[in-house]
Amino acid sequence: MSTERSGAGHVSRMRRSRGPVQSGLFIPLPGDWRTCILPVIGLATPVGLLVVNFSAWVISQLGAFRWGVAVSAFISALILNGLTAVNVYRYVRNRWPNFVISRQENGTWVLVGAITLILLTAFLSSVFSYVGMANPRHLPNGIAVITGFLGVMIPLGLSLGLNRKRRASGDTRG
Repeated sequence: MSTERSGAGHVSRMRRSRGPVQSGLFIPLPGDWRTCILPVIGLATPVGLLVVNFSAWVISQLGAFRWGVAVSAFISALILNGLTAVNVYRYVRNRWPNFVISRQENGTWVLVGAITLILLTAFLSSVFSYVGMANPRHLPNGIAVITGFLGVMIPLGLSLGLNRKRRASGDTRG
């Protein structure tokens, strides 16, 4: 990305370069990025105070938040694991068309198995979230942190890895 600056220090025109835009990353920064440092430092304390106070309020209302977080964990697991299952199925179907789960005649069983597995993992995710927040004195809970990290990284890693392999092989089929 290159910028042309007018005399007053304002960015007058931004032109995208081929590098960062092609990789999907385009962050428009002022030509002199050092002008952002003082506002960021100045905002750190007020934002930190808001986060700490909100966290304390959530802890004081933990009983009510447990159900909301459990429901959110269920919905999130359904979405993330469903998208991951679709990506894995597409990858296997395109890579090995004669594999057992890729065959047309097994489609119903594959769908039933995938839905069952997705519902089971979503249910377990919500149960672990609810149980993990049972006692505010045990927060942050190491198991909940690890479970949450894995719940994000496994679907994200599989989806990104499989999509990268599909693009690298030149396969653009759905």
